[in-house]
Amino acid sequence: MSGKSRPRCRARLGRRWCIVAALLLVMSTAGCAVVVDGTARPATGMAPRSLTGQTIKQVLLGHRALSRILNQSFKIDPRFRPRFGGPDALLDDGWLSPGDCLGVASMLQRVVYQSSKVRHVALQTWRHAPQSVEVTSVQEGVVSLPSPAEAQALFDKFSRQWQQCDGTTMPLSGTVFRLKATIANVQVADSVAAADISMGFASRSTDSASLPSGRALGVRGNCLVEVEVSFFGNTQPSERGADPRASAVDIAHAILDNVGALT
Repeated sequence: MSGKSRPRCRARLGRRWCIVAALLLVMSTAGCAVVVDGTARPATGMAPRSLTGQTIKQVLLGHRALSRILNQSFKIDPRFRPRFGGPDALLDDGWLSPGDCLGVASMLQRVVYQSSKVRHVALQTWRHAPQSVEVTSVQEGVVSLPSPAEAQALFDKFSRQWQQCDGTTMPLSGTVFRLKATIANVQVADSVAAADISMGFASRSTDSASLPSGRALGVRGNCLVEVEVSFFGNTQPSERGADPRASAVDIAHAILDNVGALT
């Protein structure tokens, strides 16, 4: 991209999706509690409670826990600082695409949660540490709501939307680049919804470059958990011996276990 196109991309699209587009362009022509090694430990003698405030950051996984699950090393992505706050900490990637499928294709979008009573949000983005890897990045996030009942109701609503979006290809409008996201293999089981996502240019070519990722959405207590695991796009998942969707589900369950440990 030229020096003129990069600032415009950041202004209209958001840094993360500029990076996605750049990768595609290259392919076309990558309370008191303790957290020990990514596992939350509840303080003794505490009654079950809803999680809120800074506590929700403790349920997110550390690099050692992620490395055990995905069998490779990770480090915090310096391009995306960890986020924590109220509803304003939700993401706004500038998509103008209508409909309920945006919440499947792109995680923790403000417009998706705008009618919900979000209390706090925490988000971390990890990138691969070694050069030769299968997974290029991991995003893990948690959203706290006022009560477990409200969290469950929102999960039920979202999981129905995910199922209705299975097999859908949606244009991601409002961007400098014409991108599309294809949603496939949606499954809901054990309080987790999961899907395969393929992000690429809105091209008629069936062999145009795409970036595969796995998405997961889970619920425990008063918290919703979202995960995205992105793979390099030069081989098929079956060739890697890895499953993007299953990887996202494994991470989501580990975070949900941390939520359960603290509540």
